[in-house]
Amino acid sequence: MALTGGDVARHNDAESCWVIIHGKAYDVTDFLPEHPGGSKVILKYAVRDLALLTGCLVCSMMATVPLLTINNAFMQGKDATEEFEPVHPPDTLDRYLDKSKHLGPVDMGTVSKEKTHDPQDDARLERLEQKPHLSQCYNLFDFEAVARRVMKTTAWGYYSSAADDEIARSFPALL
Repeated sequence: MALTGGDVARHNDAESCWVIIHGKAYDVTDFLPEHPGGSKVILKYAVRDLALLTGCLVCSMMATVPLLTINNAFMQGKDATEEFEPVHPPDTLDRYLDKSKHLGPVDMGTVSKEKTHDPQDDARLERLEQKPHLSQCYNLFDFEAVARRVMKTTAWGYYSSAADDEIARSFPALL
């Protein structure tokens, strides 16, 4: 039996944190302190849901306010796939999250589909349509210039952060 968006929404703080990615629920509670991007990145997503559901701007600044403070009839989980995909390889959940934390499918009809409009994304999508053909990129600097223009800001920030040793960032011509 599939979980509902409401089932997932009840688990939205550091004590119990579930996320929906690719239509499946995952318990990331134990992984929060280990997440390379920090636990706030994941927890902030739950707080943003609260602001969307209640229309409360103050709630978006309060990381400790659980979704359970609103009427359960209005609680819906939110799909985190769009936030997850640009900065994680496809096998991330299978490699780093214990199988017992894979909770199963979610009825996506019960998941919030509300999406905020980002005007910067419109410009990025236009640049994406106008990007040069792959055959026109001759070296790593060309690839980097195109990537910087067409990737989402969060994805570009992740990939250009140079990981742990900055070798890939500092010496791309040697790789």
